[in-house]
Amino acid sequence: MNITLFGGSFNPPHLGHQIVLDQAFQLIPNLDQIWLLPDYQHSFSKNKFFIPVSHRLKLAKLLTSDKIKLQTCVIDHKMSGQTIDHIRYLKTTYPQHKFSFLLGSDNLTDFHLWDDYQLLPKLIPFYVYPRAGYDFKPLYPNITPLINKNQVITNISSTMIRNRLKNNLKIDYLLPPKISNYLKQNSLF
Repeated sequence: MNITLFGGSFNPPHLGHQIVLDQAFQLIPNLDQIWLLPDYQHSFSKNKFFIPVSHRLKLAKLLTSDKIKLQTCVIDHKMSGQTIDHIRYLKTTYPQHKFSFLLGSDNLTDFHLWDDYQLLPKLIPFYVYPRAGYDFKPLYPNITPLINKNQVITNISSTMIRNRLKNNLKIDYLLPPKISNYLKQNSLF
């Protein structure tokens, strides 16, 4: 099976995530499933902004479908925030699958800060989805931009949503209704 990994804090998940996930099936060749990989801890010290893991798991699960699954190994094993560790674990645990990784173009500017960043695209192919305001630079070997003239590009981010909440601004139109309802019911953020 061809599986694309999509990591993140999902703090909270939003319509930008949903848009990327839905369109990935049209843009990544022979894609069977996407596995969401919620972070246990963030490798760039963003942990102070994380809502509890139990809530982030429940929120990420609200993005799942027949072809989008939740892979909890990172949280179950309290793994580092290093993508290299997650990829090695999954390739060893599921040798029958062919993996790739999906990230937003906003991650390219700091990709060189990822542990073993030069080795990562040698282990599996990487695909880059465009984010508004971010170029496809730098591109390393085996990192492919996903470009289609009909795709939807967004600038929605979890940081934007948290900032809007801090400033008492509306966020409902930035979130799938199930996620908006969950945040309200649990008084998160």
